[in-house]
Amino acid sequence: MQRILIVEDDPNLRVVIRMVPERVGYEVAEARHGVAALESIEKDPPDLVIADMRMPMMDGVELMDRIRTNPETASMPIVLLSGLQVDAAAERLATAVVAKPFEPADLLAGIARSLQGGGR
Repeated sequence: MQRILIVEDDPNLRVVIRMVPERVGYEVAEARHGVAALESIEKDPPDLVIADMRMPMMDGVELMDRIRTNPETASMPIVLLSGLQVDAAAERLATAVVAKPFEPADLLAGIARSLQGGGR
């Protein structure tokens, strides 16, 4: 079973995001911010990360940059969730970008495309 790490500071939104991949059989872990995500990735690397763009302590762009600069995680698929316009630098770091608010089908498509190697 493939494992997804959701990185989102809003606990209510984390629950909503979590339900989407769980309904189709993914195992899901959660982190409240980028620092917690990096700790989780180091302990038990997921197959894919879903990261919010705006978070306290470490935003989604910095998290993606840290993942990409670590040789052990550089190729890890990352789906970036954002309610804001995503700049070109952030888009290059992500495997897929899904706009908030999102439709479950759009999030699942981003996950599937990313896990199949699309985008990077």
